[in-house]
Amino acid sequence: MKAKATILSLLTLTVVLFSGCTTPVAIDPMTGQQQTAKYQSGYFYAPIAADTNDVFMTAISAIDDMGLLRTGELHKKNYIKIYARQVGDKEVVVRIKQIAAGESEIRIRVGNLGDLPQSQIIYAKIRDAM
Repeated sequence: MKAKATILSLLTLTVVLFSGCTTPVAIDPMTGQQQTAKYQSGYFYAPIAADTNDVFMTAISAIDDMGLLRTGELHKKNYIKIYARQVGDKEVVVRIKQIAAGESEIRIRVGNLGDLPQSQIIYAKIRDAM
């Protein structure tokens, strides 16, 4: 019974640490824009000033230009997901969600646990191509 309680306590602590950690990330410090993104639980979230379909078309071009292997797409009512593979067989998932007219949110995850620097690179390539 004691081992079960210990395992449950460790599992709860792990969930709290991974779900509660949010890191603000500057999007474009070079231009002085005050926009920030966030990195939470291995996912990179950032706004992008365009409609979902425009972001989608730009994202697939940017992903192809980066040399990533696109493996699929998922078109849902509220969002579009792009699946790709990176060198080393890391999965890359880009989700684009409309949040307002002319405004979308892009969510990027690289690998199983996330990779902030690589996510920022992918986001920058997509944003620069817009």
